[in-house]
Amino acid sequence: MDYDMLLSGCCEMGRRLLACGAEIPRAEDTVRRLLAAYGLEGEVFAIPNCVIASAHCPDGRTRTVMRRVPPSSVDIEAIERFNDLSRRLCAAPPEDPGDILRLCREAAEGLRRYPVPLRLLGYFVGGFFFALFFSGGWAEGAAAGLAGLACGGCLTLLDRLGLNSFLSTLGPAFVLGGTACGLAALGVPISVEITVAGALMVLVPGLVFTNFMSDLLTGDMVAGLATFARAVLSAGAIALGVGVSMSLFRGMYPAHAGTAADYSPTLYCLFAFVACLGFCAPFNVQGVGALLCCAGGALGWAVYLAAMGLGGNSFAASLLAAVAVSAWSEWMARRRRCPATSYLVIAMFPLVPGFTIYQAMDYGLRGDTDLFLETFFRTMGIAGCLALGLLLVSAAMGLWHSRKG
Repeated sequence: MDYDMLLSGCCEMGRRLLACGAEIPRAEDTVRRLLAAYGLEGEVFAIPNCVIASAHCPDGRTRTVMRRVPPSSVDIEAIERFNDLSRRLCAAPPEDPGDILRLCREAAEGLRRYPVPLRLLGYFVGGFFFALFFSGGWAEGAAAGLAGLACGGCLTLLDRLGLNSFLSTLGPAFVLGGTACGLAALGVPISVEITVAGALMVLVPGLVFTNFMSDLLTGDMVAGLATFARAVLSAGAIALGVGVSMSLFRGMYPAHAGTAADYSPTLYCLFAFVACLGFCAPFNVQGVGALLCCAGGALGWAVYLAAMGLGGNSFAASLLAAVAVSAWSEWMARRRRCPATSYLVIAMFPLVPGFTIYQAMDYGLRGDTDLFLETFFRTMGIAGCLALGLLLVSAAMGLWHSRKG
């Protein structure tokens, strides 16, 4: 047995999962299970940009392999494909461990992806309906859709150029803010704040912030701090890009605050559903799973509105909504034999405090310390409630399966 090749193949599987947006515990557990399938007890350690695996082999030697994870975007189809491959390899490990590397390459080459025009349409739909979700009118929705479209086009271009994550967020944020302010300067009667809020959902690192809280709550300090740094840098790039563009246009359009629309709870849930549907193409959610993800998003917001209507505050409502979304995702994951992450990434969009992260960084850049601290700690509280809700359901499912087993 070529144990060096075996460790390389197992690390490659973990690297592929992390590169397409899988959570760190899933990547570590996958590598560990693959090693166990070959009779090896391994130690695995992963952070967002690196995975390390070590095992004491029967020949008496201890081998260690490390793989660096390149920066990339979330790809739900890839997560599901590599998760399915790892299940098959654990059930029937190939005699030649080199086959693991070959099968990983074949899985990556066979991924289905949406064409660029459809992904750009997704950015438009997401921006449009999230502006309505934030109580904007149809004018704000159309403007946010155009800003989201421009932002998505810039993201696509910069991804191909291979720029670092800070610059690849800063540029689209500048284009997004410039589009929204430019439309207002041309005389379109819109609320720039609502327009920017809706369009910014294509960039916000809200789920990353929630993952950071999840890592800290489970005791994974290194991964949690690394994810936190990533979220803060992304929020800073968004605030800087939008702030610069708005300062360039300041005074060129009237301070039109607009009138916040008052939609029914049913319409808000519908807006959440369609907005999530728009993001299914950029995040590469294929097939009927896209509709199930969006149903989870609408369910979470329905629970949030119900909790607020019963007199709850935003923290308690966020906790209950996260429990509902997580339960839905776990149920769908087990029925369709795919990771719960496939549903959480999209379904959590209406709940994640993405816009308040931007607001906090914007206040910080403007030197407004009081508002910065207030918004920052409110964001941390909501993110913590969301992370706690996800962990409660995950722990409950783990206990149920251990007793069932």
